[in-house]
Amino acid sequence: MSRDETVEGAARSAAVRAMAQAGLTRAGALIVAGTIDQLDEAIELCAGLRAVAGDAVHIIGGATSSVLVPGDADIEDGPALGVLALERAGYVFSWRPDHPEELRAAAQLAGPGSVGVVFADPSVPMQRLLAALSREAPRVRFAGGGVAAEGGLLLEDDVIDAGAVGMIFPAPGRVVVAQSQKSIGAPLLVTRSEGRSLLEFDGKPAVEALSKLAKLPGISEGALAFVALGVSPMPGEAFNEDDFLSVPLAGIDDSTGAIETGSPVTEGHSVCFTLRDGMGARRILEQRLQSSRATATPSWGVYFDCASRGTNLYGVDGLDLRLIEKSLGAFPLLSLRTSFELGPSGPGTGLHLFSGVLALGDA
Repeated sequence: MSRDETVEGAARSAAVRAMAQAGLTRAGALIVAGTIDQLDEAIELCAGLRAVAGDAVHIIGGATSSVLVPGDADIEDGPALGVLALERAGYVFSWRPDHPEELRAAAQLAGPGSVGVVFADPSVPMQRLLAALSREAPRVRFAGGGVAAEGGLLLEDDVIDAGAVGMIFPAPGRVVVAQSQKSIGAPLLVTRSEGRSLLEFDGKPAVEALSKLAKLPGISEGALAFVALGVSPMPGEAFNEDDFLSVPLAGIDDSTGAIETGSPVTEGHSVCFTLRDGMGARRILEQRLQSSRATATPSWGVYFDCASRGTNLYGVDGLDLRLIEKSLGAFPLLSLRTSFELGPSGPGTGLHLFSGVLALGDA
């Protein structure tokens, strides 16, 4: 980690510290998270990283509003550069809507049981990206997130014009998804929808189900601003609190009584309203970390943490990183704030909101 305001100074400082922590004189891969001002001078940034890690190192990363690492998680604002140095590189790819070849090749080379780290442009056609990750790399467990600015994707020597960039590691690893939302009310079945308009739940006007939330114990009128919709990964599946996708609510269409959502929810999905909850988010993260524990401490990790979490959710700095270290032990961990998160959902990769998605390498 470096908070040097000069790009060259930050690159060299962060790379030197990362290499020293890893005990390396040359690295195979660098995973980089930098605030926008750092990526504005991406060519100089990458040159500085290579000067320390070696000319052959593979570099991926993205722009973020905040970078955190254990021991430096109390400052969320200002210029920052985080660098994770790995001895071996994974298989690098860039993805564009009409060019999945690099993603497919990287997944095939990495093989089953691999873990992928992916940075996505916030303007990416999301459904096409999710379909590509699930179709071209069905045996890869991805952890990723949306970068802070359009075009803020770093690959090898500069920022790149692509929908996403990433690296897939064939070594054993795990991915942990922790939601910030808790379910409220009973699960419902989407029986009529049109695009992003939900018209009926269980054969009744969808708005009726939303209006009943205000009558639930402990739900105030002000809390309704933090309500979202939890959606089962696949149509026909029952709603499961351990595996759902969060979809934001965009408003009510008074003329039709439909609930407008941030992304389409098709008929046949099981859904449940959810409420953002700081204490619940902490418990969920602790539970997911506990269930993912292995006999050995992870070798490395990358944590994609929604911008709605952190102090915005808990009121304190660095809580998630402390919980991760308490549960899994001390290991090199790079954390960055993201505009949305990508992680396992059902049989493929799904879009997660208000969540934390943690990639763990076990070798």
